[in-house]
Amino acid sequence: MRLVKVGTSSVSVKVGDFQRNTENLCEVIDTARKEKVHLLVTPELAISGYSLEDRLFWDDIVEHSWTSLLKIAEHTEGIGVFVGLPVQKESYLFNATAFVCNRKIHGLILKKYLPTYQVFYEGRYWSSWEGGTTEIHGIPAGDIIFELPYGLVSAEICEDIWSSHSPSADRAIHGAEIICNLSASPFSPLKNQLRKQLILTNAMRIKVVYIYSNLLGCDNSRLIFDGGGIIATPEGSVVMGPILSNKRWTLTTTVVNLNEVTRIRKENSTWKTEALQSERENITKRVVVEYPQFSPSPLKEWVNTLPQSFYIPEDKSTESIQIENNYFEQLFSALSLGLRDYFEKVGVFDKFLVALSGGRDSALSLLLAVEAGKNLKEGRCPNKYKEKVECIYLPHKSYSSSDTRKAAELLAKELGVPFHVVSIHEESEIAYKKAVEIVGGEENVKALTRQNLQARVRGAMMLNWANNVNGLLLVTSNLSESAVGYTTTGGDNEGGFSPIANVPKTVISALLEYLAETRKIRALEMILKIPPTAELAPNQTDEGDLMPYKVLDELIFLFAKQRFSLVDCWKIICLRFPEFSSKQLKKWTEDFAKRFVANQWKRDQHPVSLKVLEPDFDPKTGFRFPVIQSIDEELEKLRKAKL
Repeated sequence: MRLVKVGTSSVSVKVGDFQRNTENLCEVIDTARKEKVHLLVTPELAISGYSLEDRLFWDDIVEHSWTSLLKIAEHTEGIGVFVGLPVQKESYLFNATAFVCNRKIHGLILKKYLPTYQVFYEGRYWSSWEGGTTEIHGIPAGDIIFELPYGLVSAEICEDIWSSHSPSADRAIHGAEIICNLSASPFSPLKNQLRKQLILTNAMRIKVVYIYSNLLGCDNSRLIFDGGGIIATPEGSVVMGPILSNKRWTLTTTVVNLNEVTRIRKENSTWKTEALQSERENITKRVVVEYPQFSPSPLKEWVNTLPQSFYIPEDKSTESIQIENNYFEQLFSALSLGLRDYFEKVGVFDKFLVALSGGRDSALSLLLAVEAGKNLKEGRCPNKYKEKVECIYLPHKSYSSSDTRKAAELLAKELGVPFHVVSIHEESEIAYKKAVEIVGGEENVKALTRQNLQARVRGAMMLNWANNVNGLLLVTSNLSESAVGYTTTGGDNEGGFSPIANVPKTVISALLEYLAETRKIRALEMILKIPPTAELAPNQTDEGDLMPYKVLDELIFLFAKQRFSLVDCWKIICLRFPEFSSKQLKKWTEDFAKRFVANQWKRDQHPVSLKVLEPDFDPKTGFRFPVIQSIDEELEKLRKAKL
């Protein structure tokens, strides 16, 4: 039997931090070698970081990446490793993976398919590899299969596997028995299950052992990579690594029997027919890799990977199911991981700061800050989070209620973080008097202006506090508010980082309900009983100013994500919300559309935020919407529409 120990590693990296990235990669390679791993796969662009953006156009990125690869090669005695990095040939930049073994770089496989949709803009930076082979630094590059003592190995990079013409299929037909996929695949809830199905299906379809590796954490600012390595065999067995780990890297290993690949291919007439037909179209190059003193993995290790029964599937542990299949656990873990990484990797902050209002958004922001604080330094000192998180309640005596103050105070107490109360009443009155002076009389001050000046007073106070204590001020606005401009420029959208800007209000409420039940946080029960309100005017509620959040969030998804017309949006919500009249729903649809189009300028100014869901309104990497435009014709069609 050809028993081979293979491994997949998820690694947390930082864009351009070549020293730390290289140290992490060398550390995981050294650990894998000690565990007698023969073949290790690390993530896409793990040397340089994936989210390079225009930084890639500086020559030093490619130069430092190659220098780092040479250092990494020194750690590959007796082990083969795929490592991702940018390379350049003439004026072309390629996203590459190097195969390094026994201190030598044996070849480079170049990425073919470049996503340029949603948050991806790879077509701006990279050249697509069209096929065949070339040389870079005197090393074979392109479509390569590596011949090792235990079998034939090749690789592909992230998007390649999502294509209907995946390079892996061609490489498998031409002999590759192990396919490695190096990825930087951003998180969305339960996406790891989709990846698992994709990897397993491909392994069974093209008759290979498939090894998948994904980045971990935030390498720049917005995207969260959830890790979660996967090893699948053509017989349908799967080994999965942990997702959303707070560690710098994870390592998952197993022993595979490559004789199974040979047997399955011999038995499968379809595979043999395809292989024979494609021989004359072969553009791959085989590279022989010297591997002195290769020793197969012990039979016992492989036997230990087998299920207890070949007929009855095994149940997974409750703990693994909790994170692997739980939408809310994954969402909360991803948001806190992204916040933790931003705090640590920027490297200038001492504290997380939250303006706690007693409402849902600020409550979730504080919970995320506490979780992020517990996971600082890989979670080695979880109890020190109390030194890293502070919150403040900023009441106006005319509008802030005793209920929100009690809720805010109880939440801070339950979480064990410092809680301050500082009134904004006097400052708001001064700001109001100045507004009267500027516009020439009280009768000229709009009600909305009087509301917003309170938010601006709070924003200025929080920014000054953050400035004084080197704090990361969290903006507590959500996706629903951002969509319709229900935020105050210079007020509640001011800060250093916006962890929940990509999360709709309905999801925030559901997540808080889940956390209240699973974490037994009494304050959340109190907060959830309070109708969402900005408390900037008497008896004000968010849904009174806007519409029910359940309707608003559906309109956002239908219009901004599904790209339905306003008429179709209205017709759909009429069927989904029969408790409201069609006339009322049409009015809300029109109001939503007007607000949505009119407030792109606000979304353009929103602070850095995490991307976890669709739609994504970040103007730099997500939703590119015109600031100046007209939808008058769409609105007119809506007004005339009938069910």
